Amino acid sequence: MSEIAVLIPYGNETPWRRRALDYTLSWYAENLENPRTVIGFGSNPWCKATAVADALARSTESVIIVADADCVSPGVKQAVRIVQQGANWAMPHLKVYRMSPKATERIHEGVEPGSLTGQNIWLDQSPYKGYEGGGITVLRRDAYLDCPLDPAFTGWGQEDEAWATALNGLHGAPWRGAAPLYHLWHEKPARMTRYAGSADSLARLQQYKMARTHEDWSNLLKEARSCAQRGGSRYRVAI
Repeated sequence: MSEIAVLIPYGNETPWRRRALDYTLSWYAENLENPRTVIGFGSNPWCKATAVADALARSTESVIIVADADCVSPGVKQAVRIVQQGANWAMPHLKVYRMSPKATERIHEGVEPGSLTGQNIWLDQSPYKGYEGGGITVLRRDAYLDCPLDPAFTGWGQEDEAWATALNGLHGAPWRGAAPLYHLWHEKPARMTRYAGSADSLARLQQYKMARTHEDWSNLLKEARSCAQRGGSRYRVAI
Protein backbone atom coordinates (compact mmCIF):
# COMPACT_ATOMS: atom_id res chain seq x y z
CA MET A 1 0.00 0.00 0.00
CA SER A 2 1.25 3.47 -0.89
CA GLU A 3 1.81 6.03 1.84
CA ILE A 4 1.19 8.83 -0.67
CA ALA A 5 -2.15 10.44 -1.46
CA VAL A 6 -2.67 12.87 -4.32
CA LEU A 7 -5.50 15.21 -3.36
CA ILE A 8 -6.92 17.07 -6.35
CA PRO A 9 -9.42 19.86 -5.65
CA TYR A 10 -11.78 20.12 -8.57
CA GLY A 11 -14.81 22.18 -9.53
CA ASN A 12 -16.17 24.56 -12.14
CA GLU A 13 -16.17 21.86 -14.79
CA THR A 14 -15.63 23.03 -18.36
CA PRO A 15 -14.39 21.01 -21.37
CA TRP A 16 -10.83 22.31 -21.03
CA ARG A 17 -10.75 21.79 -17.27
CA ARG A 18 -12.13 18.25 -17.63
CA ARG A 19 -9.43 17.36 -20.14
CA ALA A 20 -6.78 18.86 -17.87
CA LEU A 21 -8.03 16.73 -14.98
CA ASP A 22 -7.95 13.58 -17.09
CA TYR A 23 -4.37 14.35 -18.15
CA THR A 24 -3.30 15.07 -14.57
CA LEU A 25 -4.82 11.82 -13.29
CA SER A 26 -3.01 9.84 -15.98
CA TRP A 27 0.26 11.66 -15.28
CA TYR A 28 0.25 10.77 -11.57
CA ALA A 29 -0.67 7.15 -12.32
CA GLU A 30 2.33 6.92 -14.66
CA ASN A 31 4.86 8.89 -12.60
CA LEU A 32 4.24 7.78 -9.00
CA GLU A 33 4.26 4.25 -7.69
CA ASN A 34 0.74 3.22 -6.70
CA PRO A 35 -0.49 6.51 -5.23
CA ARG A 36 -4.00 6.92 -3.88
CA THR A 37 -5.55 9.67 -5.99
CA VAL A 38 -8.63 11.40 -4.60
CA ILE A 39 -10.66 14.11 -6.30
CA GLY A 40 -12.13 16.57 -3.82
CA PHE A 41 -15.30 18.53 -4.56
CA GLY A 42 -15.85 21.86 -2.89
CA SER A 43 -18.73 24.22 -2.32
CA ASN A 44 -20.58 26.64 -4.53
CA PRO A 45 -19.15 29.28 -4.77
CA TRP A 46 -15.87 27.50 -5.29
CA CYS A 47 -13.64 27.00 -2.26
CA LYS A 48 -10.33 25.17 -2.60
CA ALA A 49 -10.11 24.53 1.16
CA THR A 50 -13.36 22.56 1.28
CA ALA A 51 -12.42 20.59 -1.82
CA VAL A 52 -9.09 19.55 -0.28
CA ALA A 53 -10.85 18.74 3.01
CA ASP A 54 -13.29 16.53 1.10
CA ALA A 55 -10.42 14.61 -0.50
CA LEU A 56 -8.46 14.43 2.76
CA ALA A 57 -11.40 12.77 4.50
CA ARG A 58 -11.25 9.92 1.97
CA SER A 59 -7.54 9.22 2.46
CA THR A 60 -5.33 8.01 5.30
CA GLU A 61 -1.83 8.38 3.85
CA SER A 62 0.92 10.06 5.84
CA VAL A 63 2.27 12.08 2.88
CA ILE A 64 -0.14 14.15 0.81
CA ILE A 65 0.25 16.01 -2.45
CA VAL A 66 -2.17 18.91 -2.80
CA ALA A 67 -2.24 19.08 -6.56
CA ASP A 68 -4.19 21.46 -8.76
CA ALA A 69 -6.12 19.66 -11.48
CA ASP A 70 -4.43 21.56 -14.30
CA CYS A 71 -0.70 21.13 -13.75
CA VAL A 72 2.13 18.61 -13.38
CA SER A 73 5.80 18.81 -12.42
CA PRO A 74 8.61 16.27 -12.95
CA GLY A 75 9.97 17.33 -9.54
CA VAL A 76 7.16 15.66 -7.59
CA LYS A 77 9.07 12.43 -6.90
CA GLN A 78 11.99 14.29 -5.36
CA ALA A 79 9.68 16.48 -3.27
CA VAL A 80 7.94 13.36 -1.95
CA ARG A 81 11.29 11.83 -0.97
CA ILE A 82 12.29 15.01 0.85
CA VAL A 83 9.08 14.95 2.92
CA GLN A 84 9.46 11.23 3.58
CA GLN A 85 12.95 12.01 4.90
CA GLY A 86 11.58 14.52 7.42
CA ALA A 87 10.79 17.86 5.76
CA ASN A 88 7.49 19.39 6.85
CA TRP A 89 6.59 20.54 3.37
CA ALA A 90 8.11 20.84 -0.08
CA MET A 91 7.55 22.57 -3.39
CA PRO A 92 8.68 20.50 -6.38
CA HIS A 93 8.89 23.38 -8.84
CA LEU A 94 10.50 26.76 -9.34
CA LYS A 95 9.27 28.26 -12.60
CA VAL A 96 5.73 27.97 -13.95
CA TYR A 97 5.16 27.49 -17.66
CA ARG A 98 1.59 28.38 -18.57
CA MET A 99 0.89 26.61 -21.84
CA SER A 100 -1.09 28.18 -24.67
CA PRO A 101 -4.28 26.55 -26.00
CA LYS A 102 -2.33 25.25 -29.01
CA ALA A 103 0.40 23.78 -26.81
CA THR A 104 -2.19 22.25 -24.49
CA GLU A 105 -3.81 20.52 -27.47
CA ARG A 106 -0.41 19.10 -28.41
CA ILE A 107 0.10 17.84 -24.86
CA HIS A 108 -3.28 16.11 -24.93
CA GLU A 109 -2.14 14.47 -28.16
CA GLY A 110 0.87 12.99 -26.36
CA VAL A 111 3.62 15.58 -26.75
CA GLU A 112 5.87 16.00 -23.70
CA PRO A 113 5.25 19.42 -22.11
CA GLY A 114 8.95 20.10 -21.67
CA SER A 115 9.49 20.03 -25.42
CA LEU A 116 7.20 23.05 -25.81
CA THR A 117 8.83 25.47 -23.38
CA GLY A 118 11.68 26.77 -25.52
CA GLN A 119 9.58 29.11 -27.68
CA ASN A 120 7.15 31.76 -26.50
CA ILE A 121 4.66 30.79 -29.21
CA TRP A 122 3.75 27.77 -27.08
CA LEU A 123 3.30 29.77 -23.86
CA ASP A 124 0.35 31.81 -22.64
CA GLN A 125 2.79 34.17 -20.86
CA SER A 126 6.48 34.36 -20.00
CA PRO A 127 7.71 31.82 -17.41
CA TYR A 128 7.66 33.10 -13.82
CA LYS A 129 8.59 31.91 -10.33
CA GLY A 130 5.61 30.12 -8.86
CA TYR A 131 4.06 31.12 -5.54
CA GLU A 132 4.75 28.84 -2.61
CA GLY A 133 1.55 26.96 -1.85
CA GLY A 134 0.34 27.16 -5.45
CA GLY A 135 0.20 24.49 -8.12
CA ILE A 136 1.62 21.47 -6.28
CA THR A 137 2.55 21.22 -2.61
CA VAL A 138 3.85 18.08 -0.87
CA LEU A 139 3.59 17.83 2.89
CA ARG A 140 3.07 15.59 5.88
CA ARG A 141 -0.55 14.88 6.68
CA ASP A 142 -0.14 16.15 10.24
CA ALA A 143 1.39 19.37 8.92
CA TYR A 144 -1.67 19.92 6.74
CA LEU A 145 -4.07 19.26 9.62
CA ASP A 146 -2.14 21.79 11.71
CA CYS A 147 -2.01 24.35 8.92
CA PRO A 148 -4.74 23.77 6.31
CA LEU A 149 -6.16 25.92 3.56
CA ASP A 150 -8.68 28.46 4.83
CA PRO A 151 -12.37 28.14 3.78
CA ALA A 152 -12.74 31.91 4.27
CA PHE A 153 -11.25 32.22 0.76
CA THR A 154 -13.87 31.64 -1.91
CA GLY A 155 -13.48 31.96 -5.65
CA TRP A 156 -9.94 32.15 -7.05
CA GLY A 157 -7.18 34.27 -5.60
CA GLN A 158 -5.03 34.64 -2.46
CA GLU A 159 -5.88 31.27 -0.86
CA ASP A 160 -2.55 29.69 -1.84
CA GLU A 161 -0.50 32.71 -0.80
CA ALA A 162 -2.20 32.85 2.60
CA TRP A 163 -1.65 29.13 3.09
CA ALA A 164 2.06 29.43 2.29
CA THR A 165 2.36 32.38 4.66
CA ALA A 166 0.89 30.26 7.47
CA LEU A 167 3.05 27.23 6.63
CA ASN A 168 6.16 29.40 6.70
CA GLY A 169 5.11 30.86 10.03
CA LEU A 170 4.29 27.57 11.72
CA HIS A 171 6.52 25.01 9.98
CA GLY A 172 9.40 27.00 8.53
CA ALA A 173 10.44 27.51 4.94
CA PRO A 174 9.78 24.67 2.51
CA TRP A 175 12.31 22.62 0.65
CA ARG A 176 12.06 23.93 -2.88
CA GLY A 177 13.08 22.13 -6.03
CA ALA A 178 14.16 23.59 -9.36
CA ALA A 179 11.91 21.54 -11.64
CA PRO A 180 9.45 23.23 -14.00
CA LEU A 181 5.71 23.19 -13.48
CA TYR A 182 3.57 22.84 -16.61
CA HIS A 183 0.17 24.50 -16.39
CA LEU A 184 -2.40 23.41 -18.97
CA TRP A 185 -4.57 26.07 -20.53
CA HIS A 186 -8.24 26.39 -19.57
CA GLU A 187 -10.92 29.05 -19.44
CA LYS A 188 -10.08 31.86 -17.01
CA PRO A 189 -12.12 32.12 -13.79
CA ALA A 190 -13.91 35.30 -12.82
CA ARG A 191 -11.76 37.55 -10.64
CA MET A 192 -10.92 41.23 -10.11
CA THR A 193 -7.53 41.06 -11.86
CA ARG A 194 -4.99 38.43 -12.90
CA TYR A 195 -3.72 38.50 -9.28
CA ALA A 196 -6.61 39.66 -7.09
CA GLY A 197 -9.60 37.40 -6.52
CA SER A 198 -11.82 39.75 -4.50
CA ALA A 199 -11.63 42.57 -1.99
CA ASP A 200 -12.56 40.13 0.79
CA SER A 201 -9.73 37.77 -0.19
CA LEU A 202 -7.20 40.59 -0.27
CA ALA A 203 -8.31 41.71 3.19
CA ARG A 204 -8.10 38.16 4.54
CA LEU A 205 -4.61 37.73 3.07
CA GLN A 206 -3.51 40.89 4.85
CA GLN A 207 -4.51 39.29 8.18
CA TYR A 208 -2.17 36.40 7.40
CA LYS A 209 0.65 38.76 6.54
CA MET A 210 0.19 40.53 9.88
CA ALA A 211 0.20 37.34 11.99
CA ARG A 212 3.31 36.87 14.10
CA THR A 213 2.61 34.62 17.10
CA HIS A 214 1.15 31.13 17.60
CA GLU A 215 -1.89 32.80 19.15
CA ASP A 216 -2.35 34.81 15.95
CA TRP A 217 -2.15 31.66 13.85
CA SER A 218 -4.49 29.73 16.15
CA ASN A 219 -7.14 32.43 15.81
CA LEU A 220 -6.76 32.67 12.05
CA LEU A 221 -6.72 28.91 11.48
CA LYS A 222 -9.47 27.89 13.92
CA GLU A 223 -12.16 27.42 11.26
CA ALA A 224 -9.66 26.04 8.73
CA ARG A 225 -8.55 23.32 11.15
CA SER A 226 -12.16 22.46 11.92
CA CYS A 227 -12.98 22.23 8.21
CA ALA A 228 -9.99 19.95 7.55
CA GLN A 229 -10.89 17.68 10.47
CA ARG A 230 -14.52 17.22 9.45
CA GLY A 231 -13.83 16.85 5.76
CA GLY A 232 -15.52 20.01 4.60
CA SER A 233 -18.94 18.41 5.13
CA ARG A 234 -20.49 21.61 6.46
CA TYR A 235 -19.82 23.32 3.17
CA ARG A 236 -20.09 20.52 0.62
CA VAL A 237 -22.76 20.69 -2.07
CA ALA A 238 -23.41 18.65 -5.18
CA ILE A 239 -21.55 19.89 -8.25
